[in-house]
Amino acid sequence: QKVAAISSLEPDAIIFFNPGFSCPDYDWSNALSAASSYRDAKPFIITTNTEMEGFADIKILLDAGYIDKRSLPSEILVAVDDGEDGKPTCNDEADDRTFFLNENPYAGLRIRQSGTMANDLYVKNRWILGGLFNGGENKHNNTKSKRNILEEDDGSDRKQKKARKGNNACTTKTKKENPALI
Repeated sequence: QKVAAISSLEPDAIIFFNPGFSCPDYDWSNALSAASSYRDAKPFIITTNTEMEGFADIKILLDAGYIDKRSLPSEILVAVDDGEDGKPTCNDEADDRTFFLNENPYAGLRIRQSGTMANDLYVKNRWILGGLFNGGENKHNNTKSKRNILEEDDGSDRKQKKARKGNNACTTKTKKENPALI
């Protein structure tokens, strides 16, 4: 009886600490499917070590349909190469502010060196993003892992998106303003 009662409970929020959705070594499809399987959309928080990793995680969640494109601010859509026809609106009033990507004010201060790239320094969980997982009628449309997506990608539309990106009206943080890009 207790097991049945516990399994029927829904979380108030879902938190991932540095999951690495964009890393092909990990398959998060079961966990993400479970997170978006609730009747109502559930708030989530995800921490990442770098801003670039945060954008990559957003892209994975967006491409797999776990988050709704309409909930993302236009500048984030541009940064993950998903602006409508490469022309975001940049209208802050029209953007749904239930989604965010910022520096984590609660991150530690210890600077670490990457085990794979000697000149890469980072602070664990330095960036935080959050929003709502799709729930109910807005179920995800794709349960492929990052590895499967990479294996199927022939790179044909990357050139088109790269060409569009140069014409965007919105800009994201530059290397000078972002310690993760130094």
